[in-house]
Amino acid sequence: MIKAFRLSAAAIGMSGLLLTSSIAAADGVAGFEAYEKGDYATALKEFMPLAESGQASAEAAVGQMYFEGKGVKPDMKEAARWLEPAASKGIARAQFLLGKLYLSGEGVASPDPVKAAALTKAAADQGLVEAQVDTCAFYYQGVGVPKDLVQAYLYANLAAQAGSEDGRSILTLLSQDMKPEDVAKGEAAVRAWKPVLPDIQDPNVQ
Repeated sequence: MIKAFRLSAAAIGMSGLLLTSSIAAADGVAGFEAYEKGDYATALKEFMPLAESGQASAEAAVGQMYFEGKGVKPDMKEAARWLEPAASKGIARAQFLLGKLYLSGEGVASPDPVKAAALTKAAADQGLVEAQVDTCAFYYQGVGVPKDLVQAYLYANLAAQAGSEDGRSILTLLSQDMKPEDVAKGEAAVRAWKPVLPDIQDPNVQ
């Protein structure tokens, strides 16, 4: 049994995330450079006009900065405000973080594990490794989705292939916990899996 694997704020990493792809995709080099230097106030100032114009990657960047408290005080309600539109446009990082908020209930009307699982899976299906690990947890524990060890195996395997130590550890435990025929189904699912990449079309981007 996977006794040490728990779907909680601590276990799924509510802090210490990097902006990475969200900022890299934003049309704001000055903001990205400021963020890399640790000048978060300047980074936020650069990203905010882009976010206000509806650019998905900038919305995700601003939302994540409010989520992490970089350049501003942590504010989960404000984080959700910016992550929601970015997630709806298909930004994987925004989907992942917004899923955490819906799981905990912070910054949103109320906890919604079904929505949390759906958002996290959407990010996982784009190949975001942290989301793949968390999606495995949702399926293993039956939180927001029906309990499904085959699906848990799929996402743990994908994360392990991408180099996640958590994914490798979970995969080992799942392999010991599952029937051989279910492991075979999981392997088949891994072979059939393909990333689902959204067509993100930002306004005001030349």
